This record gives sequence, structure tokens and C-alpha cells, in this order.
Amino acid sequence: MLRVILVDDEQPALDLLEKLLITIENIENVGMFTKPDEAINKLLQERMNVVSLDIEMPGLNGIEAAEHIMAIDPGIDVFVTACHHYGAEAFEPNAIDYVLEPTTAERLSKTIARIMSKQSAGKQDKFKKERQTRKSQFICFGRFEWISDANAELTFPVKWRTSKERELMAYLVHHRNTFVTKEKILDDIWPNANLEQGTAFLHTCIYRIRKKIASVGDNYKLEFHNNCYRLETRGGECDVAEFERVTSGEMVITPDSIGEFERIANLYKSNYMEEDGFFWAQQAQEKYKSDYFELMRRIADYHLSVQNHRAAGHCLRRALLQNPYLDDINERMLRIYAKMGDRMSMQQHYERFTKLLQEELGTTPLKSTVQLFSELYYGDDNDDESKA
Repeated sequence: MLRVILVDDEQPALDLLEKLLITIENIENVGMFTKPDEAINKLLQERMNVVSLDIEMPGLNGIEAAEHIMAIDPGIDVFVTACHHYGAEAFEPNAIDYVLEPTTAERLSKTIARIMSKQSAGKQDKFKKERQTRKSQFICFGRFEWISDANAELTFPVKWRTSKERELMAYLVHHRNTFVTKEKILDDIWPNANLEQGTAFLHTCIYRIRKKIASVGDNYKLEFHNNCYRLETRGGECDVAEFERVTSGEMVITPDSIGEFERIANLYKSNYMEEDGFFWAQQAQEKYKSDYFELMRRIADYHLSVQNHRAAGHCLRRALLQNPYLDDINERMLRIYAKMGDRMSMQQHYERFTKLLQEELGTTPLKSTVQLFSELYYGDDNDDESKA
């Protein structure tokens, strides 16, 4: 027996649905509501199987009401009723069907049959999905990508229907495990759209993202609560989450952990979502860039502490590929060449750095850099290693 509640701001429409449902077996009409808030309060008190929602209602419309309902009980089935001018966004909250008004007994019977079939197969589908669960990973350094089966032999990027759908997924990953208000999402992703247009775009993209999460088979959760969205992840499936784990300062570099530190440093292929140009990612981009350079300094310092000058130099050269203008790292390179007794490489590095500053920035090295080179090249080569 399916327990059903009906929600529509027009009483005649509710009366029609009630009459049609009476003709269908195994259906119990638990209540009819003209206000979505009252229906939501009912769901907080009693377990239901199905909710019928009209899309076009004043105040909290059907699409938004469905989001609240799915947050209360993700297992509930929702079918929506609407006029012809509503489109794909009606399906955003995982609505199982889209019924045009006025409906008929035959059309409604098909919807109920679909719901019964889905619920009877629910447990079997759940176990099947658990067996078929695949690994996936979010790549945020460079260009945002969602890679399915990231640790298997066969990998492929998830494909997107629109650029905004992809940007919204990047945005949710950016704010992973944190609720973000719908208003902020609209301001950041659709700043030039009016409220009605932006909301319709958001609902459509959310619906498609939920379908992709289900098809990929990983156990991410896209939640809606108090007019906010949150993508719940576990952490290890995102390169930035891995990066944050070692740059937080809590992990210490030791002979046993240096390999892990270098693996994480290799994740930083390029700046955070740099190729996408998302304006909302710029602040985080600067933070991760700063964290990366500090991480490379830490790794280089470790190698210097164990007298591995070549490894330290290699580490700093990689940092300079991301930003060749960093004065302190260029000075560290001069010290490392001095410790290795490689005067030629030290001179070449200094000359390249000087030329780069002149041609690209129209400036010269800092006085400290000029003085350091002079001391190392012409003076005492046995400079105290602690300065490196």
C-alpha cells in the first residue's frame, strides 16, 4: 500500500486527483494540502511513500518544496504536476514523473505503476549499486575534471551538457562538505540572470548532476537543507583535499613520510582551476599557490638537512616553474649550487634570473640577491648551510 499526500494551491485540482486515485488499487490518500509548508510538516510527523506536487504555487513553489521533501526523506517518490510551459527543471528534485494538467485516470495509473515498480526493485538496485561502486576523483589543479574509475586501468572524464553544469559541479567541489545558500550559488554562477531564470538553470543543473552521481556509482551525496546545497565527499577523492592534508602543517617530514610529501607535491600540476577562470575560485587559487611554495620549501629544507643537495635543487626548480620571480627561492638555488661547488650553474642561474627580471618586469634583482651572489661566487663558498 502506497501512502500518498497531494499538494496543490487550487482545491479543484486536489479534488480531481483524489477522485482519480480512488480508482487505483493499493493507494491510500493520507492528506491534501493547498500550502506546501503544511505538507512538509506532515512529512515530519508521518512516513509517506509518494508526494504529488504542483509546480506553480505562490510562496514556496513545487520545485523548492520537493527539495525540502527530499532532504527530509531521500527515499520518498515525488511526481509533479504542471502546465505545458514548465520544462526539464521540473525533474530536478528527482521527480519520478512529470504529469501535465489536467491529467486522466489512465495517465495517473502509469505514474503509480512506475512508482510501485521502482519501490519493489529498490533493495535489489541498492545491492547492485554497492557491488558496482566505482572509484572517481575530482581534479582541481589546472583544469577542473571529474575522472571516473580514477584508480582502475580504464579511466574517463565525466562529460557535461553545458559549461554551467560543469561550473556548478566545480563550485560544489570547491565548497565540498559545506552548505552553501541557493542565493549565493545564483550570485556566483548566474550573476546576470534574473531570479526566475537563475533558479530554473540551477534546478536543471542540480538534476543532471544528481543523475551523474548515480551513474558514476560513487557514494557522493548532494544534499539540500534550509535552502542550502552541500556536496558531501569523503576527502581522498579530490586532489585538493589530499593537498590540504599535508599543507595544514600537522604532518612532519621524516624519512618515512618524505615519499608521501613528494607525491602530494606532484598533484600540483598547475594553479587551482586556473584554466577555467572561475572568478569565485581566485581567492582559493592564491592560497593554494602560497601553500604550494611553502610545501616545496619544506621539502627542500628536508633534503638539505640530509645533505641531498641535488634533490633540494630539483624541488626548488619545480617551484620556479610555477613562479620564476620568487626572490627567496632563487636565492636558495644560488646557495645550493654553492654547496655543490657548481660555480658555473650558479652563475648561469643568476644571469637567467637577472635577464628574466629585466625583460619581463623591467627591474633588477634585490640588493640581497646581488650581494649573496657576489659573496658566494667571489667570496666564501663555505657559507653556513643553515642559510640554505
